[in-house]
Amino acid sequence: MSDEKRTTAARLNRSTTQLLNFFVAFILLPLSFILSSCAGSPHPQLISPSEGPPSRRAVELFQEKQIATLHFPAGIYTLSAVDKIGYYYRAPRKIREGGAWLDGGIFVSKRDPQKLRGYVYRVGTVTHVGNFSRARYRFVGEDIPATDH
Repeated sequence: MSDEKRTTAARLNRSTTQLLNFFVAFILLPLSFILSSCAGSPHPQLISPSEGPPSRRAVELFQEKQIATLHFPAGIYTLSAVDKIGYYYRAPRKIREGGAWLDGGIFVSKRDPQKLRGYVYRVGTVTHVGNFSRARYRFVGEDIPATDH
């Protein structure tokens, strides 16, 4: 191979590498963050039981549910927060991930109350995980009328 061809090949490899780096840094990474984020608030607003959905003060999960390395315990998950897309039910105990313990619970969509997902707090922000819709669960509780103040 001639020196001229080697020089041209080296320039092409360098420019291809630069183009690939640009693509990853400015297109793929931002796109992956956008697609992996959830539409809800990173900090759902705490609510009182009377502000929640009627007849859905708690969710009972009949058996432990595992989503990847997260282990959600069986038990009663109590309504604790709301955001623009749904309701957050706090787990009866912390969520286990390996040797770590995280706050979290079950998220119920306002648009489709049969759509349940897990959620955990990571670095102070809510992260929705997995699909609980096929897990054995039931809504429990009774209507709590709002009180006039």
